[in-house]
Amino acid sequence: MALDIIYIKTNMVRVNFYYKDGCWLCDSAEEMLNGLKERYAIEINKIAINSDDELYELYRFDIPVFEFKDGSALYGRIKKKDFLRKLEENRE
Repeated sequence: MALDIIYIKTNMVRVNFYYKDGCWLCDSAEEMLNGLKERYAIEINKIAINSDDELYELYRFDIPVFEFKDGSALYGRIKKKDFLRKLEENRE
């Protein structure tokens, strides 16, 4: 008998995702994020930093950056366990 696991998407989490095209760390972070969207209710606001000079200056050495509603952020080499902790802390 197979056991089916059902994930319930509740308590939406909104995340700003700052990235730059051609950034392998950004691509890796986005892959992690896409994998988690199947289990968690995540609304992603993707923001290309090269679309705005101020954003570029602010984030160019930190991308990728995940920014959460509580004002906290994860950046650079983001670990899945740290991202999951932030999801729990920022559920609406």
